[in-house]
Amino acid sequence: MFVFKRVPKNLIAATLVVMTAHCLGVSQSLAQTQPISIVIVRHAEADGSQPTIPLTAEGRQRVDLLVHTLRGVKFTHIFTTHTTRTRQMVEEIAARQGVPIIQLPVPGSMLDGQPVTDQTSRRAPIEPISTALLQLSPGSVALVALNSENIFAILNRLGVPLAPAGQSCALGSMCVPCTDNSCYPRNEFDHLWHLVRDAGRAAPLALVELRYGAGWRAPDR
Repeated sequence: MFVFKRVPKNLIAATLVVMTAHCLGVSQSLAQTQPISIVIVRHAEADGSQPTIPLTAEGRQRVDLLVHTLRGVKFTHIFTTHTTRTRQMVEEIAARQGVPIIQLPVPGSMLDGQPVTDQTSRRAPIEPISTALLQLSPGSVALVALNSENIFAILNRLGVPLAPAGQSCALGSMCVPCTDNSCYPRNEFDHLWHLVRDAGRAAPLALVELRYGAGWRAPDR
């Protein structure tokens, strides 16, 4: 099942925690199997004029919002792509919770004969991050910061079907409209996906797309 919601910021953490049992009507017996929860966010606004493309001041404010939004969720794993901006998106949450950040591919490692940098293709993380998420143990709760070029592809690798060619995803259906960023809203940074998996099943149990904290701005740093 797929649901799109715009949820007030003070309700999102609770929504993520109880979604399987309440928001989507998943049975109590299913909850006892310790499903895997995966929370996916896109990086915030970034400065493309710099080589490492770090977050802008506005992007840093969005980080504050994400920290506030997810304050009630305890993560067991935190993943990001190789880019500086995705790592910056989750550094504060990782520090507060004492969870190491795993970047895939690893910055500085060799890929196709070249070192991995911020200039490496944003398609490069699709396979390693998908593989890591598919190998999570039951009961895991993972936070994943991605780029627009790989979000839909990774959701697809996690079992979310691709919409038929030339068609969009119907409201309430579980699908991704494409597997690149050709259909991704270019200037939207407030989307958050919560996917629930069972380690023994290929298809996800549930997928909810949220937009967090519309109209809210963090105080100036």
